[in-house]
Amino acid sequence: MLELWHTVSPVLIPIYYVGIFFVVINMLLENRNPLKMHSYLLLLLLLPVAGLIIYLFFGQNQRKRKIFEKRRLINQAFGDSYLAEYIDRSERIPVPIEESPLAQYEKVIRFLSKDLSPLSQNNKVEILKNGEEKFPKVMEAVRNARHHIHLEYYIFSDDTVGDPLADLLLEKVKEGVKVRLIVDGVGSLGLKKAFFNKMRKGGVQIYEFMPVLFPSFTSKINYRNHRKIIVIDGHIGFTGGINFNDRYINNGTHPLYWRDTHLRLEGEVVKTLQFLFLLNWQFVSNEELKADENYFPDFTQTGNSFTQVNASGPDWELESIMDSFLLAINAAQRRVRIATPYFIPTESILDALVTAAKADIEIELMIPRESDSWIVQAASMSYIKVLLAAGIKVFLYQKGFLHSKVIMVDDNFASVGSANMDYRSFDLNHEVNTYLYEKALVQILIDQFEADKADCAQVDAKRWVNRSVPQKLKESICRLLAPLL
Repeated sequence: MLELWHTVSPVLIPIYYVGIFFVVINMLLENRNPLKMHSYLLLLLLLPVAGLIIYLFFGQNQRKRKIFEKRRLINQAFGDSYLAEYIDRSERIPVPIEESPLAQYEKVIRFLSKDLSPLSQNNKVEILKNGEEKFPKVMEAVRNARHHIHLEYYIFSDDTVGDPLADLLLEKVKEGVKVRLIVDGVGSLGLKKAFFNKMRKGGVQIYEFMPVLFPSFTSKINYRNHRKIIVIDGHIGFTGGINFNDRYINNGTHPLYWRDTHLRLEGEVVKTLQFLFLLNWQFVSNEELKADENYFPDFTQTGNSFTQVNASGPDWELESIMDSFLLAINAAQRRVRIATPYFIPTESILDALVTAAKADIEIELMIPRESDSWIVQAASMSYIKVLLAAGIKVFLYQKGFLHSKVIMVDDNFASVGSANMDYRSFDLNHEVNTYLYEKALVQILIDQFEADKADCAQVDAKRWVNRSVPQKLKESICRLLAPLL
């Protein structure tokens, strides 16, 4: 390829290499993650022209810097006042952890509580399996809304699931309920202009999160809002992995079965979901809503579940979701179970899993046998050899597409959310996860995990080693690009 480039375009060669020089200088000055820098350099080497174009579209951080600056101003104007009024910094942990069953996860709890994720006990949590359980619960809660309905989604589709909700939202506006909806500019790219016009004409306030100018280049564009959040009247919240799309309901409309997990929340923890929504609402709309009792109401005793909600994104200085995963894995005493659709771990996550396995912690990983992205699937498969060598059990989900993002440690900790076990979720996307510390809830997730194993094939180490050389080579090449996927 290089020889052809030199023959066809000798005049452009100096210009091209000058461009490469400034790209490398730019990456060095930004003190980038060495793994990402190596991946981009490899891309520039293997694809001389295309690699430079890809970097110019997706590799620069100008957009990230813009987000940081705007978010900083928003946090100063709104975030601190919320924290001062609604989250007393001296009472972020309601019980002495060292004297409670939570002691095992003290580092996780204290780490999250230092950010925007206070631990609260006055909560009721319901685990929802697949869209079949989630969507009816959402519709019921929306029907009962009295003051406001806030929705923030990566994918919101105008289909047999999204249409009924959209119609109901328009009805609630007529009843005097404020409806605010944020959809991601890439994930919800399928929404037509007519949908936005209909919603706005009916009184629904709807905004795109970071809309894109070139749809053809959006398959992996950076800094997406991957969260799934609903807050109703400040009392009820929904969050997890399920988007608003009819492929999640497994009713025969789509041939592929989708396995996913979501949560319905009531209680103090909903305040954190509300805060996260309001920050992004101000970001997309420039409307500053007053943090009063309408959005952050007082709660009577709702439940007894210790719960935390945690967010991360390119505007967060700490990669808090990844770090919380590390702390949870390191806190394991017996077993770690992980279900994720995309497994492209950072070196620190991979080391934590391998080290735990070598310390006789039983590690079980469930990933889909077939993914919706062949390059991500190949990269994921490249990690299986080292996992098997450490004694980690790997299960390939065969019933359909495993989209659930769940981690369970022993029998008393679980994380359910939008974050995949990959670089993109840890570093580039806006994500939100919920942490559960109640045995009864964790047991439900464990039972679901065990039931899902019946639809899996466990990877056999000997057969895995004997795969074809071309397959291994494809996986290894894709793994080199893992930090960019």
